[in-house]
Amino acid sequence: MIKIQTENFCVTSEIDKLTKDKAIIGGVVSFVGTVRDYTDNDDVTALVLEHYPGMTESELQKIETAAMAQFAVEEIAVIHRVGRLKPGENIVLVIAASRHRSAAFDACRYVIDHLKVHATFWKKEVLKGGKEKWIDSCPGCEAAASQWKSNEPVQHTHPTDDETVATDNTETDVNSHKHKNHHKSSHHHHGSHQSSWAGLQVGILTMSDSRSLANDKSGDALEGEIRSLGATLTARDIIADDKDAISQLLIDWCDNKNLNVILTTGGTGPGPRDVTPEATRAVCDIELPGFSEHIRTEGLKQVRSALLTRGVSAFRGETIVVNLPGSTRGALHSLKSIADLVPHALRMSKGGGH
Repeated sequence: MIKIQTENFCVTSEIDKLTKDKAIIGGVVSFVGTVRDYTDNDDVTALVLEHYPGMTESELQKIETAAMAQFAVEEIAVIHRVGRLKPGENIVLVIAASRHRSAAFDACRYVIDHLKVHATFWKKEVLKGGKEKWIDSCPGCEAAASQWKSNEPVQHTHPTDDETVATDNTETDVNSHKHKNHHKSSHHHHGSHQSSWAGLQVGILTMSDSRSLANDKSGDALEGEIRSLGATLTARDIIADDKDAISQLLIDWCDNKNLNVILTTGGTGPGPRDVTPEATRAVCDIELPGFSEHIRTEGLKQVRSALLTRGVSAFRGETIVVNLPGSTRGALHSLKSIADLVPHALRMSKGGGH
């Protein structure tokens, strides 16, 4: 059972609902995470939690399914709150119920360890005086999740065009732990690389003659991905496959919106209306052929037609523009393949060294 909600939860009530009429259950283990009231010697007045609807539930469901497959448990429940919470308030509840306590302990710990690293939540602390700061992932959280890799690691994936998002006598141990909340999304994995786009302002531009924001799956997926990296979405739009119009919009976003990164999706093939690479080159100063070559190389691991993509990556001033394929799967896979290098490229564009 997966729930994401703004309201508080009652541990006893949730355990009762999970174990009702299940006399086979002999052990229940629960974990409660609460808002910690300090960080770096500054007083925390509130914690603001955001999530990506659909994607977050999907990630939690994957974690729960993996735990059910690995441990001899009868039931698992995960409840995670979002919104503005005060110090001391509950954030997350994990319950595992099994015939014997050992499996329940293991499953509960497995779920919370992976939730802290893989679930797409963004957490911001509000400090005394009104200052706000996003919370970075902690090495301890990464280490806790990594210990399970010898068993069956949870795959961190995103929905594609072809996937739908899912949304008696008991021995009870309640582990209530006050923990510092971490902004999971600041450290995102792709292979052995870690990426953090914290503080970056990003624009997403979809090229299509037929789509709208209501059915822009690739744009939605990219938005979820850049948020999970810790970036801020500053601009998003859909534009027809018109070279001059695309070029003008790129100029506006680069010069007037002060974006760090612009991700385009669509219009990179060899068709007569595929003009994104030409529009990008027309307004950019410095091309990054290595990015584009790597995107194509990684794409070939997924589908042979990746050879047909003509996308480019280039700077206009200090803004990097990256052309991504139009399919949801292709756009996400391509972004992940170069995400860890984007902050480094931006630093170099400002005069930073290798």
